[in-house]
Amino acid sequence: MMSSTPIRSLNQGSGKDKILNTNFMALLGSVFFLFFALDFYIPILPFYVLDVGGGEAAVGLLMGLFTFCSVVLRPFQGRDLNRRGRKRLLLMGIILYAASGAGLMLLPPLPLVFIFRAVQGFGWGAFLLSFNTLTLDLAPQGRSGEALGLMGMAPPFSLAVAPIFAEQLRIATGSNYLLLFFIATAAAIMALVMAFPVREPARDKSYEQKGPLLSRKVLLPSLIIFFMTFNLGCILTFLPLLGQVREIEAVGYFFTVFALTAVVFRPVFGRVSDRVGRSRVFLPALVVAAIALVMVALAVTEAELIFSAFIFGAGFGAAHSSVMALAADRLPVLERGVGMATFTGSFDLGIVAGASTVGILLNWLDFKAVFFLCAAVMFLPVILYGLKVRLRPRAQ
Repeated sequence: MMSSTPIRSLNQGSGKDKILNTNFMALLGSVFFLFFALDFYIPILPFYVLDVGGGEAAVGLLMGLFTFCSVVLRPFQGRDLNRRGRKRLLLMGIILYAASGAGLMLLPPLPLVFIFRAVQGFGWGAFLLSFNTLTLDLAPQGRSGEALGLMGMAPPFSLAVAPIFAEQLRIATGSNYLLLFFIATAAAIMALVMAFPVREPARDKSYEQKGPLLSRKVLLPSLIIFFMTFNLGCILTFLPLLGQVREIEAVGYFFTVFALTAVVFRPVFGRVSDRVGRSRVFLPALVVAAIALVMVALAVTEAELIFSAFIFGAGFGAAHSSVMALAADRLPVLERGVGMATFTGSFDLGIVAGASTVGILLNWLDFKAVFFLCAAVMFLPVILYGLKVRLRPRAQ
């Protein structure tokens, strides 16, 4: 029998409770350091793959393998999250990621690189699911959007500093991969150190969840985030090539401006969505992000590209925290594991779908047409939500 109160969540208190307590800050630090370890590899691994005999195809395959491994076990992990505990999965994910990073410090041949990155993918998926679920558990009642927005500051801030630092260090050291892989592994170990003090809410250890692997309750938020990250995957993969074609040298700064803008907008609009409603934030924010993609399609100067990065960061950052809070609103405590597995899996699958689909389309279309198409894709969630609202009275 399912207990009526199998988990006593910390967010059952007053909405005036502090979010930025010691527990939350420890989790925030852990999230930053593991994202730093992830982003630090961005300008390093492709060059290492080429240096050990791989080609561009191997670089793409390595990225796809990492994402596939991060997603494939997530539904099972989400279903068992209540029984096994959030913190246990959090620590397991970080340990897998750090141990595999230590394996890369051996400067292995290409086949072993694939194995180590696959294991890192499994660890990353466990970490992503557990820290997002823990964030909801630790949020005071009625302030999940604000909590998710604050926790969401860590990933873009890492993206703003880690790749640039790694790139400059790679150039300065003449591609000293041992040092570079050591720094990434040290960041993962710091994430582990920060995660140990994290306390999760008390739970009924006799409860065993045997529900579905995916949650229908978060289907709409998952579709929205899929279309959002479809465009993010396109930008992360192909914006450097667009800059090369148009002779724009400031492409690297696009990611910095985008990330720093998202750092500011995520917590602000997460809190706003708690007060005015989720759709009143993410619907206009998606329109703003779509406009930014049109600006990218038309950009021919560094200033135009950097300004579009600011607009895209504002729209994407505001939409992300409110859409994630929309998913959280629909999940009882016992279903958070499955629900967040569905939501975060859609996030990752969107990135893969965007990168692979646009890669195929570039055989027939130019970059301007592709980014116009991405802007149209960003509008799809607005249309879906509008249809849902319009059809609801008829269904009732």
